[in-house]
This record gives sequence, C-alpha cells and structure tokens, in this order.
Amino acid sequence: MKIQTLSKTKFILHNGENLPASTLGYTDSGLASAELITSDYFLIRQTGTGIWHTMLQSKKVASTTVEPGARLLIQLINRRKKYRFIRSSNWRLRFSLYHMNGEEMLALLPRVNWQKESHDFILQLNEEYEKECDSFLILQALHCANLCLSMMNGGKVPVLINI
Repeated sequence: MKIQTLSKTKFILHNGENLPASTLGYTDSGLASAELITSDYFLIRQTGTGIWHTMLQSKKVASTTVEPGARLLIQLINRRKKYRFIRSSNWRLRFSLYHMNGEEMLALLPRVNWQKESHDFILQLNEEYEKECDSFLILQALHCANLCLSMMNGGKVPVLINI
C-alpha cells in the first residue's frame, strides 16, 4: 500500500495494484473535521477537547483521544480494539501505531513537501498485522500523524484538560 498526498488536506491510500483504495480529506485546515472514504463513507469530527469521533451514518465507530506526551489512543468501537499512536523521540521523525500488546503494527515516515505545503508519507506495515491493518485503520493512523504534525508545527494544540 502507498499513501499519496494530493494537497494540504487530501490524501489517497493506494492498494498493491496502485488503485485508490480509500481517501482522507479534511474539510478545514484546522483538522476539526474530515471525510474518510473506504467502501463506506465516514465523517471525522472533533467533539471535545482533544477528542475526535469517526461516525458512520450517525453511529460512532471510532474515537481518537490525545493523551499526555502527545500520544494518541485510537479505539475502534465495533471491533472492540484499542491502539496507541506514538511519535518517535529520535532525530528522524517516525510515527508508529502499536497494538495494545505492545507490538508495532505500522509506521508512517513523513517527508516535507514544500510545494503542497504538507507532508508525503512512507507507509511501513508489519507483515504479522497486515490483515488487521485495513485501509480504515491506516487512514485513522494517518489522521493521528496529521494531528501530531499540526501540533509540532504551531497548529492548534488540543489542551488536555478543561478549565
């Protein structure tokens, strides 16, 4: 699979045959809402402080929450699974999605694309989790990477507590 960056707010995930498998498109530059299209049409909306819900026909199917240390937790409600999304602390930027048992499932390596004012991403999948890493989960991880990059580059930083 390969991720193609079309613009600052539009990303396409291609499957092995280089056919578009799914898309992630933000409706605003603040990343508060997005459309995630696989075989179904999902809406991602920021619903609270550091919380985004993914909806399918007004039913919540996933939740993304920012935790202390810029870690993100992805919870897939219909699959009853949780994943942790972490940014590396090394000199080379790397985002990783971990299964709750601690094994890395996928990695996203961002590279600045100055012309599109965005990032291109290299996707690395763990072969053991290839079946679990469907296009929906990969684009959820891409959404988390975009949130982290926005926070790192001076975008809106979701506070972790309400005052």
